[in-house]
Amino acid sequence: MVFKFFIKRIWKLIVLFMIVFILSSVFFFVFEYEDPADRDEGYSGPDDFTDSFWYAIVTLSTVGYGDRYPVTTEGKIASFFLIIFTFAFLGAMIGNVSDAFNEAREREVLGMDGTDFKDHVVICGWSNIGKVTLEELMATEQKTVVITDNKEEITKIRDMDDKDLLYTVYGDYKNDIVLERANIKKAKTIVIVTDDDSESLIVSLSVKEMNPKARRIVSIKNEELKKTLYSAGVTYVTSPSEMAGRMAASAAFEPEVARFVEDITTSTSGYEAQQYVISSSSFANGMTVGAFQEKMRSMNGPLLVALGRYKPVKGREKGDPKNWKLITNPHSEVRIKEKDVVVVIGNRKENEKLSRSLGSKQGR
Repeated sequence: MVFKFFIKRIWKLIVLFMIVFILSSVFFFVFEYEDPADRDEGYSGPDDFTDSFWYAIVTLSTVGYGDRYPVTTEGKIASFFLIIFTFAFLGAMIGNVSDAFNEAREREVLGMDGTDFKDHVVICGWSNIGKVTLEELMATEQKTVVITDNKEEITKIRDMDDKDLLYTVYGDYKNDIVLERANIKKAKTIVIVTDDDSESLIVSLSVKEMNPKARRIVSIKNEELKKTLYSAGVTYVTSPSEMAGRMAASAAFEPEVARFVEDITTSTSGYEAQQYVISSSSFANGMTVGAFQEKMRSMNGPLLVALGRYKPVKGREKGDPKNWKLITNPHSEVRIKEKDVVVVIGNRKENEKLSRSLGSKQGR
């Protein structure tokens, strides 16, 4: 992308260079070529057209070896204009190349050329919630695009990970062109964390139109908008104030519960709640919950705490999150099926063991 933009900026200079190069070669050959029978010992003209090209390129590059040079008046006049052009061209070329490079670099930083990420997460907006969300996603190595309308935050965001996992886009997240730069149509999840609830609703509707299959997570301040957002097809609505209130109340009389919840909701340290999809070839396919738990104990794996099961409801779209039923603390006799989701709690080492055994990556 950057290379294409760079060429687009200087292609006129390249064309001009080629025209002058060809004309100089032709003029040198026409004015300086002599028949071998008429040449004297000090002949400095071309033997063929290759020598004319050589003369033109070493003159344009200011190298000037001196093995070929004009002796006729016409040839000297043509060479005079060629030398003048060379100095002017080099000045223009250096200036344009420098400007094009700086602009190409800026376009890359601002995400003007877009990304080819697929099945990635897009974060619309940048706030403390967005920052924590990105930290968690980077900890689990999820490809993520962050869209922000704050140009000053771009550098800070890019410093949070390398370009293989993180891409930044500068612009208004309500603008379809900006959303397209984030490859929103190929994203699997969109997290909307703007500072304005009305704006979040608008962005959510725009995203739904562009990618109706993507999961949409919206953070709001006004809890009264929850029903409105859920009716608009949002997968999950979170309210930081509501969550903070619950944590504060819990910490007031059951502090260990609050600490436990805090621990399992982060991927950066301690224990973490993760989910894995059961495939047809998985050892867990057809196994009871009790047998699965026994196997986890024998291999020092994580603890199974819930089971997600797809139960489509007539009239709902296939991708509607309400089609998924969450069975918390499932009975030991419940049988795990293909495409079920097992929700477990474990530290990084325990979860990695399960991931390898299942042959499945975290998430759905």
